[in-house]
Amino acid sequence: MKHKLLIILILALHLNAYAQDFVVDADKNHKETVKTVMLYPAGFELDKPVISLSNMENALQLEFDILGSEAPYLHYTYVHCDHKWQPDGLQKHQYINGFQQNELLNYEFSLNTYVDYVHFETLLPTDDMMPALSGNYMLVVFGEDEDDIYFTRRFCVLDDNAAISATMPRYPFDLGLGKENQEMDIEISYPDMFNNRPDDYSFVTIQQNGRWDNAVVGLKPTYIYPEKLSYINNEKTVFESGNQYLRINTSNFDTRPEKTRTVYREDDYYIVTLYHDTKRNIVTYTEEQDICGMMSIYLEKDYLDSRIEGDYARVDFVLDWPDYMIDKDVHILGAITDWRLDENSKMDYDFEEGCYKKSLMLKQGYYDYMYVVKDRETGKTTLEPVNGNFWETDNLYTVYLYVHDPNLIYDQLIGYQIIRSHGK
Repeated sequence: MKHKLLIILILALHLNAYAQDFVVDADKNHKETVKTVMLYPAGFELDKPVISLSNMENALQLEFDILGSEAPYLHYTYVHCDHKWQPDGLQKHQYINGFQQNELLNYEFSLNTYVDYVHFETLLPTDDMMPALSGNYMLVVFGEDEDDIYFTRRFCVLDDNAAISATMPRYPFDLGLGKENQEMDIEISYPDMFNNRPDDYSFVTIQQNGRWDNAVVGLKPTYIYPEKLSYINNEKTVFESGNQYLRINTSNFDTRPEKTRTVYREDDYYIVTLYHDTKRNIVTYTEEQDICGMMSIYLEKDYLDSRIEGDYARVDFVLDWPDYMIDKDVHILGAITDWRLDENSKMDYDFEEGCYKKSLMLKQGYYDYMYVVKDRETGKTTLEPVNGNFWETDNLYTVYLYVHDPNLIYDQLIGYQIIRSHGK
């Protein structure tokens, strides 16, 4: 009996350690050969991967590339998470109907490209492996061994039962928080609100564009009314406005793409050098269209198939910055770097030229990006030193409402709303 208990304990510890490993590294490519991972509602490339519990079969499109000329044997699974994106301890059979893992069999080899790669794509979820509960999920793609993780991506399953609205006043409730910052004032209502003890068991997450580094998680209501919850006059709902995203377009190497100084080919791949970027915090706000930090893979020659005929290029970014910041780092922010602030997005300082530099291998397409400054000690990030901070900036705010039922021991996602800062 003791021997059996020991085996169960070891297995439980292994599964928990496995979950913690990849959740800490959410939305991360664990292998350098993994490129251009995109997970979005089918047919809506720029939307967030949020699907309805009542209609989710084949609702998500997953696409990614593996550099090289051989197709690895890949599987995927789901892990259910709480509102903080930590594993909630549920067993797979509690939140997956059908198989607990599946194969990725649909792939094609690149065609007429200098950089060889294998393009995978599939529709999720499939009828033989369906999420059974609402909430946060982590998609985990791995090789022949579960520990051989290729990448992870977040997605959400929504059981929509809430009404969410928001407004953005011209100034924050406290001008000491910065008169150019954007404050989101939110109102929420949902069935059986008071039976569910909203102050104890409801949690709100607010996400600016695709960022998680400055997301508000676990927000509680400021006021509770008979018919609604109010989230106002709270410094946590005040966000740095920033500026419109910069952009590059590499969809056609035959003509010099937007913002590029040179395009040339070495033996193995193209190299795109960009004009130097400079500080934008010393100029007035200029309204320009962007896609709120997202990316779109396409080729200007529309008779080509961008999925397998789009080539990869090394794109060289340069930010002029005469004075090296001793205790801070500069990162490239956006879907272009999977919204992560890590070594892949961190720029290196060139003391001779007085600038920050970074090279990224990117598939042909259109990319938004922004420079963000990160404090090495606190991890706090800011856009203002490089980009300025303008209330007029167009940002997308996503509000997620979770309710925790102690009897069900998981966080349900019952509300989801996207708000554009200026309603454009």
